[in-house]
Amino acid sequence: MDGKAYIASGIIEDYCLGILSDEESREVEHRAQLYPEIKQEIDNYLVALEQYALDSNFYPPIHVKDKILELLDNLQLEEKAKLNELPLLNKFSDHTKWLQIVKPALPEKLNDKMYVHVLRDDKKVTQILIWTAVDYPDEVHKDVEESFIILQGKCKCYIEDEIVELGPGGFLEIPMYKHHNVKVLESPVLAVVQRVKVA
Repeated sequence: MDGKAYIASGIIEDYCLGILSDEESREVEHRAQLYPEIKQEIDNYLVALEQYALDSNFYPPIHVKDKILELLDNLQLEEKAKLNELPLLNKFSDHTKWLQIVKPALPEKLNDKMYVHVLRDDKKVTQILIWTAVDYPDEVHKDVEESFIILQGKCKCYIEDEIVELGPGGFLEIPMYKHHNVKVLESPVLAVVQRVKVA
């Protein structure tokens, strides 16, 4: 294949985008040493890519940036592990860190069938520690976004016609207006339930 046909094949673009295998990349680099027009095409394409990036001037929406910063703040709060400075739960939450955080709020053993302790309750968020050997009854929320993380035990969550099984580290968000309940599979189940008020 001559230089022009090689360039027309589209392999130069793939090379510049970094989607070739190591072997294919080495082949392109070898041909670029042999054929000045291939080397020139690579240089031209890289310049065009750089110009495109500069012209695009793309910045994510401010709410995306805020969301990312909030997630990072929450992860830092988890590292500190303090009951009086609780982070928000999210899908990146570490259940082992949360276990450390809530340990001072737990009794030595589960004396009743269910232990409930409010960890946080303010204008924005309510976070509740639940330690249960029995199933959690059906409920539906119209003014809060609920999520929870399992710290110990196993359970099966029923969200209308959807069923999700969770063990330690399992995180679940419950859509508003959907009936849901929890069946204990491995007792007791220790979880943190979070309800964020909707404005």
